[in-house]
Amino acid sequence: MNIFIARFNYIFLSIFLSFTTVMSSQNKLEPNCGTIITSEIAKYYKSLKPLLKTYEQDFSQIKFNKRKNNKRKEVIHSIPIKAHVIRASDGSGGINTYVLNKAFKNLNSIYTDAFMSFFLYDGINYIDNDNLCHFNKDKEQSLTKTTYVSGIINIYFTDYIENASKESICGYSDTTIGKNDIIIMKNKCTTNNSSLAHELGHLFSLIHTHGPDNNKITSELVNGSNCDTDGDGICDTPADPKLSSSKIDNFCKYKGNETDSNGDIFSPDTGNIMSYSRKACRNHFSTQQLARMYAYYKSQENRFIISSEEPDTNIESKQTNELNDIKVYPNPIKNDVLFVKTNNTKDILNYKITNLVGQIFLSGNLSNQPISFKNLPYGSYLLTLESKHSKIIKKIIK
Repeated sequence: MNIFIARFNYIFLSIFLSFTTVMSSQNKLEPNCGTIITSEIAKYYKSLKPLLKTYEQDFSQIKFNKRKNNKRKEVIHSIPIKAHVIRASDGSGGINTYVLNKAFKNLNSIYTDAFMSFFLYDGINYIDNDNLCHFNKDKEQSLTKTTYVSGIINIYFTDYIENASKESICGYSDTTIGKNDIIIMKNKCTTNNSSLAHELGHLFSLIHTHGPDNNKITSELVNGSNCDTDGDGICDTPADPKLSSSKIDNFCKYKGNETDSNGDIFSPDTGNIMSYSRKACRNHFSTQQLARMYAYYKSQENRFIISSEEPDTNIESKQTNELNDIKVYPNPIKNDVLFVKTNNTKDILNYKITNLVGQIFLSGNLSNQPISFKNLPYGSYLLTLESKHSKIIKKIIK
């Protein structure tokens, strides 16, 4: 029995030390966010609150309906991302597609609760330039001048990023009013499961849980009496004195003793993605943060391209899908018929015609004959084509 106890204690100690090492090493490798929320941006976000309130109410109703009927499928808004991978001038290095695939899957698992998902738009853009591998925020304009794609969230991945003070940062979002949707990410930070979600949160109007100012303690009170005006302006995120790895223990517990202006001790949420907590601790948004992001997206929806392609989160499939070159015409449909021309596949193609919420009207195997829309009313449809190895969806208008 003593041998068993000794062995158990040894195993427990090994696990504890391993966990401690991982948590410690992650924070040494991963500096904080470099996004700056100016007073102008903070004022702009506050001016949007009346508009956002309507969409937030819609969000609450959708959540209520889903709880009432668990089998009900809600509409997920697919948002395009253009990935720009910075490599050495000889084409070596850069973040690999496996890591990007993993990052996209993690993003979508987090943002599904906001009824949002992200997909790669039109493959990866590789930028081979030694000078951009060590990136300073001052280089942003020269980087984006020729590579930025409008109507898309543009994310640039590079080896190292520093702010204007030449301090290492994990990444940042450009939140300038009326400017581009841009995120710059350090490659290593892309793999920690929270930093990329954090930066996207900024693009959808969230600010840090400790408030817009990194240089002074929040004015939000622990009792929540000013939660809608101070701090991050969201009431279900507790007042945060600005977390850091030194204030969080190895079990993600807050160990600070700061107090607000009333003398009350802070009790922040160390798992909130928009905090400065340890990267490995951050794993969720609050319900009101999810509602705010959903509302902001809905208020800005016309800024984003709506793609007729399948919202595919698999990075490599855009380059290997044998159906990418398929031709579907005429679109809009004329004379009630739709022609489908295939070039690169010998597999049998199955097709189905659905409305935008998935109701099937037609289906079968594709032959040399056109698809007849004669008995279908005028409107928008989705054509799904699927072979043994590939699948693609196109929007059709009759």
